[in-house]
Amino acid sequence: MVSELHSPASHTSLPVHKQYPIVFNGIQLGLGGLVSALALVSPRKSLNLYDNPAAYLCVSASIILAYYAVLAFFDVYCFKARGDSWRPRARPMSARISSVLSMFGSTLAATLVIALGFVLFGAPLTTHYAETFTAALNVSLLAVTPAILTLKPTFGAYRRALLSAEQKSIPEKWAAGFFWCTITVTWMSAYFIPMDWERPWQKWPIPIIGGAFLGNMVAVFFVLVRCFVVPIARADFEETQSIQRKMARDYEAQRGPVTRSMAKKEK
Repeated sequence: MVSELHSPASHTSLPVHKQYPIVFNGIQLGLGGLVSALALVSPRKSLNLYDNPAAYLCVSASIILAYYAVLAFFDVYCFKARGDSWRPRARPMSARISSVLSMFGSTLAATLVIALGFVLFGAPLTTHYAETFTAALNVSLLAVTPAILTLKPTFGAYRRALLSAEQKSIPEKWAAGFFWCTITVTWMSAYFIPMDWERPWQKWPIPIIGGAFLGNMVAVFFVLVRCFVVPIARADFEETQSIQRKMARDYEAQRGPVTRSMAKKEK
């Protein structure tokens, strides 16, 4: 699914903080964090991450996947902007279903890549297949799916948003924030697995999952600051400077005739 604002040149006539609906996307950002938190809540006591990690992770992944499927179906994930307000595009049912299936397929592909990365970095190769796959699915949903729903489905768009140091648009910052915060904290959490503390939470893949969800919470606050607070503050500062410059020009324009009039009287 393609964002309406995939490049910095989009909607150049609007201030940067008005290129997407602030209130709607602020609610969506908080709702996404809430859904991720609720995905950690087990429906019953026997289904927990310690005793039955694969089933538990299936439930959590299903909750997050259902949330993203609804957003993909109605095409209202971040930055579906029309000026300074939002309204979903009128799309046929086939296009909506195609968007959901495309999101599913891309998330699954990312899951396989992440699972391979887990194995290459030391995850069990001949055992714990279900745990590895479901852990990779959860990490993919938290880190990659926001980019799938936000960016153009091209290698160049992903490279620019996630791998380059180029100046990014706000949607690209959104996608990069969720990706790098989640991936980084997930990677850092793997440090606890080989430690000889012999704690139950050290077994595979509990630290990875804890790191992924913690990283996602960090990403929510990071995106809040980078995509909301900073652009609005910068726009307000620039608007204030513009007003001050205009007042200075008006003052000089009014002061000019007065100065000339006083000079004539002195003569």
